[in-house]
Amino acid sequence: MCVYNEILGQGTTLVYQLITFVAIILSIASWVWIYRKQKVDLMRYAFPIMLWVVFGSLDIIITVKGTLGNPMNEGNPAARSVFMLAGDYGPVMASILWISLWSLIVLVMNKRIRYEKLAAFLSLVVFYSLVVGHILGFSSWFAPLCGISRASWILLSGWLVRLPGIIAIGCVLAAVHMLAVLALEKR
Repeated sequence: MCVYNEILGQGTTLVYQLITFVAIILSIASWVWIYRKQKVDLMRYAFPIMLWVVFGSLDIIITVKGTLGNPMNEGNPAARSVFMLAGDYGPVMASILWISLWSLIVLVMNKRIRYEKLAAFLSLVVFYSLVVGHILGFSSWFAPLCGISRASWILLSGWLVRLPGIIAIGCVLAAVHMLAVLALEKR
């Protein structure tokens, strides 16, 4: 697609973008509260979480602009389904569901996996995979970054190849993150 040079829309579109952003902030705050109650240390995941918040927010905010009134413009089949079911509030609902799904998965991994380093690695894989997916999603709408999206479709053509490719990149980034933390701990 790569159709927009600006992220924010105007009028009704801007209103839905702002509503979506507020929903994102409230969802994040809710999950931070839940993680604290469950005594899960979010600081070990702070860097990829910040990247997820930034690129996830950019992705959904520009997606609102591209899909308001035409949910078929959304490339992610799961998000498109939510957009079609919830109408103009689809991106709001999809944001809440997306944040909740992955936050719950990471919470369960941190509470149920007994080997702490494995839980940390798998959590990092989830967060970094989300970052990569959102960078690709955002770049598919935002013309100045369109080359990133186009290159990803050439390298990882189709959803069946693209999703495992995103996860593979997430694994590499998680491994680099863990190695960096180990190197810093040895100092």
